Amino acid sequence: MDDSNAAWDGQSGTGGGPAVGAALRRLAEERTLDAVKLSAAAGLSAGQLERVFAGSERLTVSQLARFAQALKLRAVEFLQQAGFLSLEVYALGLDPLYFLPQGQIRKDARIYMREINPRHAVPERDMLGRNPALKALSSDEVLDPLGRLEIELAYLLRAAVQNTGGRL
Repeated sequence: MDDSNAAWDGQSGTGGGPAVGAALRRLAEERTLDAVKLSAAAGLSAGQLERVFAGSERLTVSQLARFAQALKLRAVEFLQQAGFLSLEVYALGLDPLYFLPQGQIRKDARIYMREINPRHAVPERDMLGRNPALKALSSDEVLDPLGRLEIELAYLLRAAVQNTGGRL
């Protein structure tokens, strides 16, 4: 995958591209969030937002966290719906439980996922709570919700690119 189309480039620390831009536009439309409110929430000008939607402008983790917050999505749900953790990425070998430590925790989570009804979404909070770093972050009282979301996204993206050669 070339740099310009990579949903997330771990080396530059930026995300975007045509697929991500289209997904962000679709998410905003689904939530009836107009461009003015979304650009203000993300700290972007209207022109920058259009370039993001077109796939020609890339976003930092901080900007992605603001998008996720404006769209009222949790970290993993945002990464999946915005196309960072796409089915293609999973098909190319990223374990859906990549953010859990190897061993018994991952094994127990996999058993738990098999036991829940597959028609329902995986309970993200429960899965993330099995990661010791993310569990500690969720109970941190120093960070505000946006700061927590930003660190969660950075952690999840970094862990994913460690397993995919630097790009998603």
